[in-house]
Amino acid sequence: MKHDPILSSDQLIERATAIANEGRRKTVAVAAAQDADVIGAVAQAQADGFLNGTLVGNEKRIRSLADESGIDLSQLTVINEPDITKAAHTAIGLASDKKADIIMKGFLATSAILKVVLDKQYGLRGGNALSHCAVLDIKGYDRLLNFTDGGMIVKPTTDQKYQIIDNAVLVGRALGLSPVRVALSAVHDPSLLEKASTQIDDIVVEGPLSFEAATSATAAKISHPTSQVAGQADVYVVDSIEECNVVAKALINFAEAVFCGVIVGARVPVSLVSRTDTIKNKKASLATACVIADYYALNNVWEN
Repeated sequence: MKHDPILSSDQLIERATAIANEGRRKTVAVAAAQDADVIGAVAQAQADGFLNGTLVGNEKRIRSLADESGIDLSQLTVINEPDITKAAHTAIGLASDKKADIIMKGFLATSAILKVVLDKQYGLRGGNALSHCAVLDIKGYDRLLNFTDGGMIVKPTTDQKYQIIDNAVLVGRALGLSPVRVALSAVHDPSLLEKASTQIDDIVVEGPLSFEAATSATAAKISHPTSQVAGQADVYVVDSIEECNVVAKALINFAEAVFCGVIVGARVPVSLVSRTDTIKNKKASLATACVIADYYALNNVWEN
């Protein structure tokens, strides 16, 4: 099922809502859900009608935090599991049993939840390494820009960078993009461009391209007049985790970009929200995970 390209955070939320209204509402399972920000984000998304939430964790603490913050839990499912590690296994088990479409991190370390996601008993491993996509809605840019990887792989090798590209293109397809235009900030091995362009479907990939050249139509006309990516990149692949964080955080903090973050590479998307995220960012991040999960299901992405 094709849909118009999603070009903004508002359209992401609209698309997630449309998916729910079409009878495919997604369920998020939160591991160690005793975190007020996470509870609030899930409750708001459920109230807005685009997902169902299952909170796995210390039920007494979850309800206490909800009361303190004025959060209505009446529409959410709460599973009592006070032990953080067991809560992670319960939440990931729901996804493994197809009772949840999205996994969300609560009050536990990112490394702890991802270790369980990759536990072979749950069958959620994909073919690539896990990578983080920071999908940004930037004022003045005519599309969403996916920065990757700013959360998982510190300094990717050529092979890891290929997997990061592959993951990001999958996200691009979920957003309805065709082709997905990928800019690389650095290219240390020329074989990477050939491998990505010939082995990943529906992609146009070029590099090295500076951030300005990748996103500015004016700069693109001057420096890369024949480029199919310059000035209109959908994905910007950085050379290190620090590079991604500096640029993405600057855009979020000083240019008021809306941030939609998700970890991909497993058979279900993994959503993370931060205490510093705005309500809009939290909703957009969950909506992104819903859109990706729906794409996986409709296209049988993991049925092989």
